[in-house]
Amino acid sequence: MNAAFAALLGSARGEPIALLHGGGVGPTWLCREPKASLTCPAGGWSGALEMLGQFLAQHANDRVVGWLGYDLGLDVEAWPQAAVDDFATPVLHVTAYADVTEFAHADAAGAPPVEPAGELLATLGQRDYERRVAQVVEHIRNGDIFQANLTQPFTASFHGDPRALFWRLCEQSPAPFAAYIEDGNGTAVLSSSPEEFLWRDGDQLRTRPIKGTRPRSDDATEDARLLQELLASEKDQAELAMIVDLQRNDLGKVATVGSVQVGAFPEHASFAQVHHLFATVTATLRPDVSTIELLRATFPGGSITGCPKLRCLEILEQLEVTRRGVYTGAIGWFGPGDAMHLNIAIRTLVHQGGRVRGNAGGGITALSDPHLEWCESLAKMKGLERALQTSIRLPAVADGLHENANEEHSA
Repeated sequence: MNAAFAALLGSARGEPIALLHGGGVGPTWLCREPKASLTCPAGGWSGALEMLGQFLAQHANDRVVGWLGYDLGLDVEAWPQAAVDDFATPVLHVTAYADVTEFAHADAAGAPPVEPAGELLATLGQRDYERRVAQVVEHIRNGDIFQANLTQPFTASFHGDPRALFWRLCEQSPAPFAAYIEDGNGTAVLSSSPEEFLWRDGDQLRTRPIKGTRPRSDDATEDARLLQELLASEKDQAELAMIVDLQRNDLGKVATVGSVQVGAFPEHASFAQVHHLFATVTATLRPDVSTIELLRATFPGGSITGCPKLRCLEILEQLEVTRRGVYTGAIGWFGPGDAMHLNIAIRTLVHQGGRVRGNAGGGITALSDPHLEWCESLAKMKGLERALQTSIRLPAVADGLHENANEEHSA
């Protein structure tokens, strides 16, 4: 039995706990014995980053682990709110831990049986989602934005053990920036993210935005063809290039002059369900910049908003039907000292009150095909479906937008 996951399953319940899993690439840490926590409720983003800065200063010698919800962006830039919050989750939760145990060779093989979830109910049908993609494309053609990352939520019932579900998620959809966090008050966050948002070690910074996706195939020849199609795609390379420029600009706000650099372009990685393009952007932080100032300059990550960032945030607020919650925020750790490492909270489930919520989406450009964007969002849900042992069910006909939607999904 895998020692890290077994220790998670056997640890005390009802108090904060975290397992950061490197997916066989990075370290795996189990964080126990909570010393103190900071939790800001759903909607409580005002002043939350300042409170986080104070908490980190108080626990500068500790490992602090938690999540920063997408709506913390509202503590950086105000934009008109329209989306409802039908799955209210703390917008910020971090805990300082007294015990951090590192596990070597912590692969996720051998996950125990987990109770299957109910059907993953999509909030949007195919035609509805494609219509919203077309609206983003229209904004691009009108010159409002260059691209935007449109997303949608999926919700299921789940009454099993979320810790065992995380083990299964890491087994079915391994990723280098996976994380499991319980806040001790009924919310568990399970992430198998492949995307690094922000790494800091002293004055050295790195971000690795992902843009460009193709599904994997069980047939090796077809799988190789899909990867080559991605690498040759003008649309996907343009999508990545625009986000790299945005990330360079974000880091440039806090970096020493001339230190922002981009590595080989594009890079690619293959995961259990998808192929991705990504790029590596590095910089040297100015000595007068705090962790919170760094977050204010970069959060939320450009790969899951679009560019220009603020206008995208405004448009997405109007087109997305629910608040994102933890999804597309960040999950990871701070300290001791100035070190930090955060993922982009994609391929992520939130469990509370017998329900789980997962989300998926993709970057929309002027060259986007609404149907292909729909298919991409479903491909990104495959790992979560496998972990939950369920499938997506589309909504019934409503407003003439979802006719034959379930038949189209099953085709």
